[in-house]
Amino acid sequence: MLLNPFLLEKAFIQTRKQIPKDLGVKMKNRRHNALKKAYERLIENPYIDYENGKMLILSDSITEKGEAKFYRTCRQECRLIEPSNVLCHAFWEGFPCWHTATLEIVENYLLLESGFKREQSKT
Repeated sequence: MLLNPFLLEKAFIQTRKQIPKDLGVKMKNRRHNALKKAYERLIENPYIDYENGKMLILSDSITEKGEAKFYRTCRQECRLIEPSNVLCHAFWEGFPCWHTATLEIVENYLLLESGFKREQSKT
């Protein structure tokens, strides 16, 4: 699926607004940084693989052998699936990671997109 840049920006802004107000300053900064990186990655690579609340993400880093890294993320966990099968380091430590932030943005994007399509079908 290819993302529309206009709706993507709206989804990013909406997702930022959903950051809980009661988080500490450091955790808020981590969430903002994760969302910012996720948004930047979605702009660089707007092709996504999302199905049933799960998303496959091509990482921006590579292995020591030069192989691509792929993460599978959902609301419950974020896991590096290629080349190994381990939890994302940030997720494991209890911090927001850009992979789950990407999922949040994409889910908001899909909600906006469905609303946008409903509005267009009315006219």
